[in-house]
Amino acid sequence: MTRFIDNGDDTITDTETGLTWCRKDSRQMTGRWMHLEKAKQFAEEQNASGFGGASDWRVPRLEDIKTIFDKSFSLRDFGNNEIHIPPVFENKGADCTWTDTVNGERAMLFSLVKGRSSWINKLGEGPFAVRLVRGTRKE
Repeated sequence: MTRFIDNGDDTITDTETGLTWCRKDSRQMTGRWMHLEKAKQFAEEQNASGFGGASDWRVPRLEDIKTIFDKSFSLRDFGNNEIHIPPVFENKGADCTWTDTVNGERAMLFSLVKGRSSWINKLGEGPFAVRLVRGTRKE
């Protein structure tokens, strides 16, 4: 069985974790970079529109995004750098994604190049994007 299933509606289901991901990140979907607060608003907009037939899209938890990062995967980001997410996702996305981990004015950003997280001003414009997710991870 294939782990990552393209649902044909711009969503990808991970059969191992039970999570469903947007095939494209926020920059690919909107044409602009966004800080964390805009990323949360973007999730609300996708929920209101019923994107992918769902209304529970959210900014991923750090533990969630780590499940699709794997050095054995190779895609290219918007600047043609190598990122490590499954090839079922849209090519030319951002090289990082926001997570929902916040500490005061800072939020955690996860690098899809290096597989590491770092604290960034949550109102930083970027080049930052979010890859929305829905569902609860299977343990």
